[in-house]
Amino acid sequence: MVKTKEDLLSNFDILSTAYIKLLNDKDVLLEWGKPQLEALYSTRIGVHQLEQLQLELRIKALKRKIEMVRSIIVRNLPLDVAAIEMQIAVELAATELEVMQAAAQIENSKAMLSHLDTPQRSAELRSIFKQLAKLLHPDVNPLLTNEQQEIWHKVKSAYEEGDLEKLKALQVIYEKEISNSHSLLSELTEEQLELRNEVLSEGIKQLENEIGVIRSSFPFDMEENIKDEAWVSKRQQEIKEIVNRLRTLEGGLILEYEALIHGYGGSKPELN
Repeated sequence: MVKTKEDLLSNFDILSTAYIKLLNDKDVLLEWGKPQLEALYSTRIGVHQLEQLQLELRIKALKRKIEMVRSIIVRNLPLDVAAIEMQIAVELAATELEVMQAAAQIENSKAMLSHLDTPQRSAELRSIFKQLAKLLHPDVNPLLTNEQQEIWHKVKSAYEEGDLEKLKALQVIYEKEISNSHSLLSELTEEQLELRNEVLSEGIKQLENEIGVIRSSFPFDMEENIKDEAWVSKRQQEIKEIVNRLRTLEGGLILEYEALIHGYGGSKPELN
């Protein structure tokens, strides 16, 4: 059955609506859902894992110090505790940086969770953006003028910044220019419209696949657990038990390190 231009325009409207919705769904997952879930994980689980990482780093440093002191004792060389401390600090600098980054992420997560927009405000922001994206997104509107493309960049920037007031203002200020973008579709030939519909159809399939991959990866694969108080409590307890064992191990290593140095005639090391 040969499709008329009206049919093609109707299909274009359906496909462009679906395409923009999926683009928005993907953006919400990456820019809203992912950071919030990661923040929840950091504040509920990560903060305890950080303590574990800090202990593991200190234990790794102590074991390396003990190894170096024993080597010095065996070879009957002069013992320079400060030099040992400095060398270990250099050796473990990369690991210490990872721990510091984990600590910074937790602080950022706490700040983010304390400054979340209300659900109503976020929903309004996304709703307006979807309306404007359908009229201004380059993938949907290939005939945009330079002015309309500039408006699109402003709209996209306001949305990414979460600036609802700015987005509303742009919608009002450029109402005429924005509405004119859709009228450009009538200038397309039937062949051009058919090609545009095929491109949108393939784009929809690709977006669906991308969203599927995102939802199957961290932190979305942990979403139910992160929001399950019983699971969170159990995981916290597991990490606390590990931390307690590490503290005991650290205490023993500190005593061993001090004993080695005292036994060889050195001064008591400064332990952090």
